[in-house]
Amino acid sequence: MLNKIKSLFKKQKTFSCIIWDGKIMRYLDLTQKQIDKMQTSPKYKDWNITKKDEC
Repeated sequence: MLNKIKSLFKKQKTFSCIIWDGKIMRYLDLTQKQIDKMQTSPKYKDWNITKKDEC
């Protein structure tokens, strides 16, 4: 139980990203978990996500 509470306050590493949905380009800071979720979700299938390091 205590470990679960600690994990809520643990800072996750974020990556600067460029997200292109075909109309609007957004610049966000996302965690790797959020990036993976967006890449696998059918809702975001046509979106391109590029990490700043990959540019």
